[in-house]
Amino acid sequence: METVRAVGSARQSRHSEILLLGQAAGLGMVTGMRSMLGVRILAASARRGAFDGQRGSFWRTLRSPGAQRALSVLAGGELLMDKLPSAPSRLARGPLGARLLIGALLGAAVGTQSPGRNMRFAGAVVGAAAAAIGALVGNRARVWLDRETRIPAPIAAVVEDAIAFGLGALAARR
Repeated sequence: METVRAVGSARQSRHSEILLLGQAAGLGMVTGMRSMLGVRILAASARRGAFDGQRGSFWRTLRSPGAQRALSVLAGGELLMDKLPSAPSRLARGPLGARLLIGALLGAAVGTQSPGRNMRFAGAVVGAAAAAIGALVGNRARVWLDRETRIPAPIAAVVEDAIAFGLGALAARR
């Protein structure tokens, strides 16, 4: 009987870890598309109580009203700036490096949720890799739409915003 319980517990733990890594990947992908949106979504989710079991200065800061306002301004500003023709490429060294770092931080934060063992490192790797994929796919999709369709670039950017919001909402669910 103990063996059956241990196997069931191990399966449940593995399932939980896979879900956490999926969450890290989703938030990383959003970050690759819109660098501050993943952080804003995680903060809003934490504020609503999705990560109540988490303590420490990172989570306390993320839940604070000041951080909520600052992240809203940063994410909103990025959404507006992205529509301008002068916006830098997300694949340039600086913007891409920032997206990878933010994706890694979000992935590590999500990885702390693992009930069985700490998944910070795995979450960080998955978050950073997903941010790279999100940046590349988002960039290539926008370039393709600009060249091959008559969809104006700002409209394509708004569609990408909607996809990023939807993916982020899915990823932040607990």
